[in-house]
Amino acid sequence: MSQIISRVGVATVLAFAWQFAAVSPGAAQNAFSDVDLAPDKRGGITEMEDISKYCGTKELKVAYSDGWGGNYWRQITRAEFEDEAAKCPNIKEVRYTDGEFKAEKQIADIRGLIAQEFDVIVVFADTGVAQLKVMRQALDAGIAVVPFTTGDAPFGEIGKDYLTRVTETQIGLGAMLAEWMVKTLDGKGNVIVQGGTPGNPMTASQAVGWREVFAANPGITVLEGPVDTNWDPAQAQKVTAAAIAKYDKIDGIMAETTGPIRAFLAAGRPIPAWAGQDLNELSCLWQDNHEANPTFKLATASAHTWLVRLALRKGLAAVNGMDNLEPSLIDLPFSEDSTSSDPALAVKCNKDLPPTAIPSAMLSAEKMKEILSR
Repeated sequence: MSQIISRVGVATVLAFAWQFAAVSPGAAQNAFSDVDLAPDKRGGITEMEDISKYCGTKELKVAYSDGWGGNYWRQITRAEFEDEAAKCPNIKEVRYTDGEFKAEKQIADIRGLIAQEFDVIVVFADTGVAQLKVMRQALDAGIAVVPFTTGDAPFGEIGKDYLTRVTETQIGLGAMLAEWMVKTLDGKGNVIVQGGTPGNPMTASQAVGWREVFAANPGITVLEGPVDTNWDPAQAQKVTAAAIAKYDKIDGIMAETTGPIRAFLAAGRPIPAWAGQDLNELSCLWQDNHEANPTFKLATASAHTWLVRLALRKGLAAVNGMDNLEPSLIDLPFSEDSTSSDPALAVKCNKDLPPTAIPSAMLSAEKMKEILSR
Protein backbone atom coordinates (compact mmCIF):
# COMPACT_ATOMS: atom_id res chain seq x y z
CA MET A 1 0.00 0.00 0.00
CA SER A 2 2.43 1.13 1.80
CA GLN A 3 0.51 -0.30 4.69
CA ILE A 4 0.30 3.01 6.56
CA ILE A 5 -1.55 4.49 3.60
CA SER A 6 -3.57 1.41 2.80
CA ARG A 7 -5.87 2.06 5.73
CA VAL A 8 -5.34 5.76 6.27
CA GLY A 9 -8.80 6.71 5.04
CA VAL A 10 -10.68 4.41 7.36
CA ALA A 11 -8.42 4.94 10.32
CA THR A 12 -7.45 8.55 10.73
CA VAL A 13 -10.76 10.27 10.09
CA LEU A 14 -13.31 7.62 10.92
CA ALA A 15 -11.69 7.01 14.29
CA PHE A 16 -12.83 10.50 15.23
CA ALA A 17 -15.97 10.90 13.16
CA TRP A 18 -17.88 7.65 13.30
CA GLN A 19 -18.20 7.61 17.06
CA PHE A 20 -20.69 10.48 16.71
CA ALA A 21 -22.91 8.79 14.12
CA ALA A 22 -26.22 7.17 15.04
CA VAL A 23 -27.91 4.24 13.37
CA SER A 24 -31.51 3.14 13.27
CA PRO A 25 -31.81 0.79 10.29
CA GLY A 26 -35.14 0.17 8.67
CA ALA A 27 -36.84 3.32 9.97
CA ALA A 28 -36.53 5.65 6.99
CA GLN A 29 -38.37 5.63 3.67
CA ASN A 30 -36.75 6.12 0.26
CA ALA A 31 -37.40 5.39 -3.40
CA PHE A 32 -36.27 1.79 -2.87
CA SER A 33 -38.10 1.03 0.39
CA ASP A 34 -40.04 -1.87 -1.14
CA VAL A 35 -36.81 -3.72 -1.95
CA ASP A 36 -35.24 -6.06 0.61
CA LEU A 37 -31.44 -5.71 0.68
CA ALA A 38 -30.89 -7.69 3.90
CA PRO A 39 -28.96 -4.90 5.71
CA ASP A 40 -28.66 -6.88 8.96
CA LYS A 41 -27.88 -10.28 7.48
CA ARG A 42 -24.53 -11.72 8.51
CA GLY A 43 -22.77 -14.31 6.39
CA GLY A 44 -19.74 -15.27 4.39
CA ILE A 45 -18.17 -15.31 0.96
CA THR A 46 -19.80 -18.63 0.05
CA GLU A 47 -23.15 -16.81 -0.02
CA MET A 48 -22.07 -14.34 -2.70
CA GLU A 49 -24.09 -14.48 -5.91
CA ASP A 50 -23.52 -13.89 -9.62
CA ILE A 51 -24.20 -10.33 -10.74
CA SER A 52 -26.06 -11.41 -13.87
CA LYS A 53 -29.36 -11.87 -12.00
CA TYR A 54 -29.23 -8.24 -10.84
CA CYS A 55 -28.15 -6.51 -14.08
CA GLY A 56 -31.66 -5.95 -15.39
CA THR A 57 -32.21 -4.74 -18.95
CA LYS A 58 -32.50 -0.94 -18.85
CA GLU A 59 -29.45 1.15 -19.60
CA LEU A 60 -27.65 2.20 -16.41
CA LYS A 61 -24.77 4.38 -15.26
CA VAL A 62 -22.77 3.33 -12.20
CA ALA A 63 -20.00 5.10 -10.30
CA TYR A 64 -17.46 4.37 -7.61
CA SER A 65 -16.74 7.39 -5.40
CA ASP A 66 -13.45 6.67 -3.67
CA GLY A 67 -12.34 8.83 -0.77
CA TRP A 68 -8.72 8.33 -1.74
CA GLY A 69 -7.18 6.18 -4.45
CA GLY A 70 -3.45 6.36 -3.91
CA ASN A 71 -2.36 2.84 -2.96
CA TYR A 72 -2.46 -0.72 -4.22
CA TRP A 73 -5.47 -1.75 -2.08
CA ARG A 74 -7.45 1.09 -3.65
CA GLN A 75 -6.17 0.31 -7.16
CA ILE A 76 -7.19 -3.33 -6.85
CA THR A 77 -10.57 -2.40 -5.37
CA ARG A 78 -11.28 -0.01 -8.24
CA ALA A 79 -10.40 -2.75 -10.73
CA GLU A 80 -12.75 -5.15 -8.91
CA PHE A 81 -15.60 -2.63 -9.28
CA GLU A 82 -14.93 -2.08 -12.97
CA ASP A 83 -14.58 -5.81 -13.58
CA GLU A 84 -17.93 -6.52 -11.90
CA ALA A 85 -19.71 -3.74 -13.78
CA ALA A 86 -18.37 -5.06 -17.10
CA LYS A 87 -20.41 -8.23 -16.60
CA CYS A 88 -23.67 -6.29 -17.19
CA PRO A 89 -24.02 -5.34 -20.88
CA ASN A 90 -26.72 -2.80 -20.03
CA ILE A 91 -24.31 -0.73 -17.91
CA LYS A 92 -23.34 1.91 -20.43
CA GLU A 93 -21.08 4.07 -18.26
CA VAL A 94 -18.73 3.26 -15.39
CA ARG A 95 -17.22 6.26 -13.61
CA TYR A 96 -14.49 6.47 -10.96
CA THR A 97 -13.78 9.52 -8.81
CA ASP A 98 -10.92 10.08 -6.35
CA GLY A 99 -11.65 12.32 -3.37
CA GLU A 100 -7.90 12.71 -2.71
CA PHE A 101 -8.63 12.26 1.00
CA LYS A 102 -10.37 15.64 1.09
CA ALA A 103 -13.94 15.70 2.38
CA GLU A 104 -14.90 18.64 0.21
CA LYS A 105 -13.46 16.98 -2.93
CA GLN A 106 -15.45 13.79 -2.44
CA ILE A 107 -18.60 15.79 -1.67
CA ALA A 108 -18.12 17.69 -4.93
CA ASP A 109 -17.52 14.41 -6.76
CA ILE A 110 -20.79 12.93 -5.50
CA ARG A 111 -22.70 16.13 -6.30
CA GLY A 112 -21.39 15.90 -9.83
CA LEU A 113 -22.59 12.30 -10.10
CA ILE A 114 -26.02 13.38 -8.84
CA ALA A 115 -26.19 16.13 -11.46
CA GLN A 116 -25.25 13.62 -14.16
CA GLU A 117 -28.03 11.30 -12.99
CA PHE A 118 -26.02 8.19 -12.24
CA ASP A 119 -28.17 5.26 -11.15
CA VAL A 120 -25.82 3.66 -8.60
CA ILE A 121 -23.05 5.25 -6.54
CA VAL A 122 -20.80 2.99 -4.47
CA VAL A 123 -18.88 4.96 -1.85
CA PHE A 124 -15.73 4.42 0.17
CA ALA A 125 -16.45 7.10 2.75
CA ASP A 126 -12.97 7.90 4.02
CA THR A 127 -14.15 11.09 5.67
CA GLY A 128 -17.00 9.32 7.42
CA VAL A 129 -19.96 11.39 8.56
CA ALA A 130 -18.77 14.31 6.41
CA GLN A 131 -20.23 12.37 3.46
CA LEU A 132 -23.63 11.63 4.99
CA LYS A 133 -25.37 14.80 3.81
CA VAL A 134 -24.37 14.43 0.17
CA MET A 135 -25.13 10.71 0.19
CA ARG A 136 -28.57 11.56 1.57
CA GLN A 137 -29.01 14.07 -1.26
CA ALA A 138 -28.16 11.37 -3.77
CA LEU A 139 -30.59 8.92 -2.21
CA ASP A 140 -33.31 11.58 -2.17
CA ALA A 141 -32.65 12.04 -5.90
CA GLY A 142 -33.49 8.38 -6.48
CA ILE A 143 -29.90 7.13 -6.71
CA ALA A 144 -28.95 3.85 -5.04
CA VAL A 145 -26.08 4.89 -2.74
CA VAL A 146 -24.14 2.07 -1.10
CA PRO A 147 -21.07 2.72 1.09
CA PHE A 148 -18.86 -0.29 1.81
CA THR A 149 -16.20 -1.31 4.32
CA THR A 150 -17.70 0.93 6.98
CA GLY A 151 -16.58 -1.39 9.80
CA ASP A 152 -18.49 -2.29 12.96
CA ALA A 153 -18.87 1.31 14.12
CA PRO A 154 -22.32 2.88 13.59
CA PHE A 155 -22.45 5.02 10.48
CA GLY A 156 -25.47 7.18 9.76
CA GLU A 157 -28.99 5.87 9.21
CA ILE A 158 -29.70 3.13 6.71
CA GLY A 159 -32.52 4.10 4.37
CA LYS A 160 -32.13 7.80 5.13
CA ASP A 161 -28.47 8.74 4.72
CA TYR A 162 -27.81 6.01 2.15
CA LEU A 163 -29.62 3.00 0.77
CA THR A 164 -27.71 0.24 2.54
CA ARG A 165 -24.11 -0.66 3.32
CA VAL A 166 -21.91 -3.74 3.13
CA THR A 167 -18.98 -4.27 5.44
CA GLU A 168 -16.66 -6.84 6.89
CA THR A 169 -17.20 -7.61 10.57
CA GLN A 170 -14.02 -6.54 12.32
CA ILE A 171 -15.09 -8.03 15.66
CA GLY A 172 -15.53 -11.36 13.93
CA LEU A 173 -12.15 -10.97 12.23
CA GLY A 174 -10.38 -10.37 15.53
CA ALA A 175 -12.04 -13.43 17.03
CA MET A 176 -11.23 -15.61 14.01
CA LEU A 177 -7.53 -14.76 14.04
CA ALA A 178 -7.34 -15.21 17.81
CA GLU A 179 -8.97 -18.62 17.62
CA TRP A 180 -6.41 -19.66 15.03
CA MET A 181 -3.62 -18.42 17.29
CA VAL A 182 -4.96 -20.35 20.28
CA LYS A 183 -5.20 -23.53 18.21
CA THR A 184 -1.76 -23.08 16.65
CA LEU A 185 -0.10 -22.48 20.04
CA ASP A 186 -2.00 -25.36 21.65
CA GLY A 187 -3.63 -22.89 24.00
CA LYS A 188 -0.43 -21.67 25.62
CA GLY A 189 1.96 -18.85 24.71
CA ASN A 190 2.88 -15.18 24.69
CA VAL A 191 1.23 -13.04 22.02
CA ILE A 192 1.63 -9.46 20.79
CA VAL A 193 -1.20 -7.77 18.89
CA GLN A 194 -0.45 -4.80 16.66
CA GLY A 195 -3.01 -2.24 15.51
CA GLY A 196 -3.11 0.79 13.28
CA THR A 197 -3.47 4.47 14.10
CA PRO A 198 -4.28 5.49 17.69
CA GLY A 199 -7.97 5.05 18.48
CA ASN A 200 -9.02 3.85 15.03
CA PRO A 201 -12.33 1.93 15.00
CA MET A 202 -11.08 -1.09 13.06
CA THR A 203 -8.37 -1.93 15.58
CA ALA A 204 -10.80 -1.24 18.44
CA SER A 205 -13.43 -3.51 16.92
CA GLN A 206 -10.95 -6.32 16.31
CA ALA A 207 -9.80 -6.00 19.91
CA VAL A 208 -13.33 -6.77 21.11
CA GLY A 209 -13.13 -10.07 19.25
CA TRP A 210 -9.63 -11.20 20.19
CA ARG A 211 -9.90 -10.14 23.81
CA GLU A 212 -12.96 -12.33 24.29
CA VAL A 213 -11.20 -15.33 22.75
CA PHE A 214 -7.98 -14.89 24.70
CA ALA A 215 -9.89 -14.30 27.94
CA ALA A 216 -11.47 -17.70 27.48
CA ASN A 217 -8.01 -19.24 27.06
CA PRO A 218 -5.96 -18.30 30.15
CA GLY A 219 -2.90 -20.08 28.80
CA ILE A 220 -2.49 -17.21 26.35
CA THR A 221 -0.76 -14.10 27.66
CA VAL A 222 -1.10 -10.89 25.66
CA LEU A 223 2.25 -9.21 26.27
CA GLU A 224 1.23 -6.01 24.46
CA GLY A 225 -1.70 -4.89 22.41
CA PRO A 226 -3.12 -3.40 20.51
CA VAL A 227 0.16 -1.62 19.77
CA ASP A 228 -0.13 1.49 17.57
CA THR A 229 1.83 1.12 14.32
CA ASN A 230 -0.11 3.37 11.91
CA TRP A 231 -0.13 0.27 9.66
CA ASP A 232 3.38 1.33 8.70
CA PRO A 233 5.79 -1.61 8.13
CA ALA A 234 8.78 0.45 9.29
CA GLN A 235 7.07 1.48 12.51
CA ALA A 236 5.79 -2.05 13.06
CA GLN A 237 9.34 -3.35 12.65
CA LYS A 238 10.62 -0.77 15.15
CA VAL A 239 8.08 -1.56 17.88
CA THR A 240 8.63 -5.29 17.31
CA ALA A 241 12.38 -4.85 17.69
CA ALA A 242 11.74 -3.14 21.04
CA ALA A 243 9.51 -6.03 22.10
CA ILE A 244 12.14 -8.58 21.07
CA ALA A 245 14.66 -6.79 23.31
CA LYS A 246 12.13 -6.72 26.18
CA TYR A 247 10.71 -10.25 26.10
CA ASP A 248 12.64 -13.52 26.03
CA LYS A 249 9.73 -15.46 24.59
CA ILE A 250 7.24 -14.29 21.95
CA ASP A 251 5.15 -17.09 20.48
CA GLY A 252 2.66 -15.23 18.30
CA ILE A 253 2.10 -11.96 16.46
CA MET A 254 -1.19 -10.59 15.12
CA ALA A 255 -0.49 -7.77 12.68
CA GLU A 256 -1.31 -6.39 9.22
CA THR A 257 2.18 -5.54 8.00
CA THR A 258 5.34 -7.48 7.26
CA GLY A 259 7.33 -5.30 9.69
CA PRO A 260 7.31 -7.80 12.59
CA ILE A 261 8.71 -10.58 10.42
CA ARG A 262 11.60 -8.40 9.30
CA ALA A 263 12.30 -7.48 12.94
CA PHE A 264 12.69 -11.14 13.92
CA LEU A 265 14.89 -11.80 10.91
CA ALA A 266 17.10 -8.83 11.78
CA ALA A 267 17.38 -9.97 15.38
CA GLY A 268 18.20 -13.54 14.44
CA ARG A 269 15.29 -14.76 16.56
CA PRO A 270 12.87 -17.51 15.46
CA ILE A 271 9.84 -16.06 13.71
CA PRO A 272 6.71 -16.80 15.74
CA ALA A 273 3.23 -17.75 14.54
CA TRP A 274 1.74 -14.88 12.53
CA ALA A 275 -1.88 -13.99 11.79
CA GLY A 276 -3.17 -11.04 9.78
CA GLN A 277 -4.25 -9.92 6.29
CA ASP A 278 -3.15 -11.49 3.02
CA LEU A 279 -0.47 -9.89 0.88
CA ASN A 280 1.87 -11.42 -1.70
CA GLU A 281 4.96 -10.02 0.03
CA LEU A 282 3.95 -11.74 3.27
CA SER A 283 3.30 -15.05 1.52
CA CYS A 284 6.72 -14.93 -0.10
CA LEU A 285 8.42 -14.14 3.21
CA TRP A 286 6.83 -17.28 4.62
CA GLN A 287 7.91 -19.33 1.62
CA ASP A 288 11.49 -18.12 1.93
CA ASN A 289 11.80 -18.49 5.71
CA HIS A 290 9.47 -21.10 7.16
CA GLU A 291 11.81 -24.08 6.77
CA ALA A 292 14.48 -22.36 8.85
CA ASN A 293 11.79 -21.16 11.26
CA PRO A 294 9.44 -24.06 12.07
CA THR A 295 7.60 -21.84 14.55
CA PHE A 296 6.63 -19.52 11.65
CA LYS A 297 3.06 -20.66 11.07
CA LEU A 298 0.99 -18.32 8.92
CA ALA A 299 -2.71 -17.52 8.65
CA THR A 300 -4.16 -14.64 6.67
CA ALA A 301 -7.68 -13.33 6.27
CA SER A 302 -8.94 -12.03 2.96
CA ALA A 303 -8.07 -8.37 2.30
CA HIS A 304 -11.68 -8.06 1.04
CA THR A 305 -11.13 -5.86 -2.01
CA TRP A 306 -14.02 -7.84 -3.51
CA LEU A 307 -16.56 -6.29 -1.12
CA VAL A 308 -16.98 -3.49 -3.66
CA ARG A 309 -18.58 -6.05 -5.97
CA LEU A 310 -21.23 -6.85 -3.37
CA ALA A 311 -21.94 -3.15 -2.90
CA LEU A 312 -22.52 -2.79 -6.65
CA ARG A 313 -24.86 -5.80 -6.71
CA LYS A 314 -26.94 -4.33 -3.88
CA GLY A 315 -27.26 -1.05 -5.78
CA LEU A 316 -28.19 -2.75 -9.04
CA ALA A 317 -30.80 -4.90 -7.32
CA ALA A 318 -32.43 -1.78 -5.89
CA VAL A 319 -32.63 0.19 -9.13
CA ASN A 320 -34.06 -2.86 -10.87
CA GLY A 321 -36.68 -3.39 -8.16
CA MET A 322 -35.21 -6.70 -7.02
CA ASP A 323 -34.52 -8.10 -3.57
CA ASN A 324 -30.89 -8.97 -2.84
CA LEU A 325 -30.56 -11.34 0.10
CA GLU A 326 -26.80 -11.72 0.03
CA PRO A 327 -25.40 -10.96 3.50
CA SER A 328 -24.43 -7.35 4.15
CA LEU A 329 -22.26 -8.05 7.21
CA ILE A 330 -19.45 -10.28 6.02
CA ASP A 331 -17.42 -12.69 8.11
CA LEU A 332 -14.13 -12.65 6.24
CA PRO A 333 -12.73 -16.03 5.24
CA PHE A 334 -9.19 -17.23 5.65
CA SER A 335 -7.16 -16.74 2.51
CA GLU A 336 -4.19 -18.85 3.66
CA ASP A 337 -3.40 -21.20 6.52
CA SER A 338 -0.05 -22.95 6.54
CA THR A 339 -1.31 -25.35 9.23
CA SER A 340 -4.20 -26.57 7.07
CA SER A 341 -4.20 -29.54 4.70
CA ASP A 342 -6.84 -27.82 2.54
CA PRO A 343 -5.16 -26.94 -0.78
CA ALA A 344 -7.43 -23.89 -1.09
CA LEU A 345 -5.69 -22.45 1.98
CA ALA A 346 -2.14 -23.04 0.78
CA VAL A 347 0.20 -20.05 1.09
CA LYS A 348 0.04 -18.24 -2.24
CA CYS A 349 3.43 -16.64 -2.94
CA ASN A 350 3.63 -15.65 -6.60
CA LYS A 351 7.01 -14.17 -7.42
CA ASP A 352 5.81 -13.23 -10.88
CA LEU A 353 3.51 -10.68 -9.22
CA PRO A 354 4.45 -7.47 -7.39
CA PRO A 355 4.80 -7.71 -3.58
CA THR A 356 1.66 -5.57 -3.32
CA ALA A 357 -0.58 -8.11 -5.09
CA ILE A 358 -3.42 -9.48 -2.95
CA PRO A 359 -3.94 -13.26 -3.17
CA SER A 360 -7.64 -13.12 -2.26
CA ALA A 361 -8.57 -10.49 -4.86
CA MET A 362 -11.14 -11.67 -7.42
CA LEU A 363 -8.98 -10.51 -10.32
CA SER A 364 -6.74 -12.49 -12.61
CA ALA A 365 -3.01 -12.44 -11.92
CA GLU A 366 -2.54 -10.74 -15.26
CA LYS A 367 -4.96 -7.96 -14.35
CA MET A 368 -3.32 -7.37 -10.96
CA LYS A 369 0.09 -7.24 -12.56
CA GLU A 370 -1.18 -4.71 -15.08
CA ILE A 371 -2.78 -2.32 -12.60
CA LEU A 372 0.05 -2.53 -10.05
CA SER A 373 2.70 -1.75 -12.64
CA ARG A 374 1.07 1.54 -13.71
